Amino acid sequence: MQYEDLYRRIGQIVYSCGPEGARELIVQAELFTDGDGGQYQFDYIDEKGEPDWFEPDARAIGDLSEALKDFQQYFIDNNMTNGLPVWRKCVVTLNVPEEAISIDVQYD
Repeated sequence: MQYEDLYRRIGQIVYSCGPEGARELIVQAELFTDGDGGQYQFDYIDEKGEPDWFEPDARAIGDLSEALKDFQQYFIDNNMTNGLPVWRKCVVTLNVPEEAISIDVQYD
């Protein structure tokens, strides 16, 4: 899978589980080292610019975990870790009106 396809897949999952009227969706993720899921915080900015949080269903969380594991694997397969262990934490930000996504990976 290509880098852009992974971005698009992650964006679609986040968008599909976000609340109606959200202008921005923010997911803070920490993937477990055993590869079995992760810990997540789901926040959003509503149409009035007010922050809040949301809780997606278990299927969305499972799909997001799988997509982020694939994103990690892309980093490994393409030697993008600069000799470090692969990242475990990231922040996914989706600007809904602009249909723009950013994924900021964080190394320990």
